[in-house]
Amino acid sequence: MFRKKLENFWYYHKYKVIIAIFVIITIIVASSGDSGGEADLEIGYVIGNREVILQNLDENKALFESLIQGKDKEKAVVSILPITPSRLEVEFVIGISQIFLLDKETLLPIINHHFFEPLDSYVDKYNIDLSGFPEVKADPDGENNYKVYAIPVKKLDMFLEMGFPEDYYFAIRLPKENDKDDVMRNKNAHIVLEYILKNSQ
Repeated sequence: MFRKKLENFWYYHKYKVIIAIFVIITIIVASSGDSGGEADLEIGYVIGNREVILQNLDENKALFESLIQGKDKEKAVVSILPITPSRLEVEFVIGISQIFLLDKETLLPIINHHFFEPLDSYVDKYNIDLSGFPEVKADPDGENNYKVYAIPVKKLDMFLEMGFPEDYYFAIRLPKENDKDDVMRNKNAHIVLEYILKNSQ
């Protein structure tokens, strides 16, 4: 009976399983090739129908690495990697990147889920005008308590200078609270955001 269920599952879902395995292997290979291992901060940017050409990538990675904390006090490693639609699905399941740079089409379906951290404290601290960006606010709990979960890249000069489109949005993934390394990477994401906002005034 179990074998019959397995055969039925394989018959209907074999392509999904093969694609999922391929995506996971691709992510592992890409991540290790970029940083020589797990990064202390991973910045993922969505690539859709447009080409995103980044400028001064090595210099900006070196700058970010000088700001953040490395695991076991080693030299910090930052990865900046493109995210395909299939990888984005994997991100939802296992959570790899800490910082996301997304287009509006990608942001809208996911902003109302418990995936990103609220960024209201930065909006208040740096007096960021979001009056023309209602899409960055959401109420995942359905309690009529809207918070800011993304900041337009248009407000982040450094990312604009790097070549990210001005109609992209910056968001930080919620950390896995039971994973101390992921919590550390989350703190690194906040350090980078603070630095960029300080230098965007």
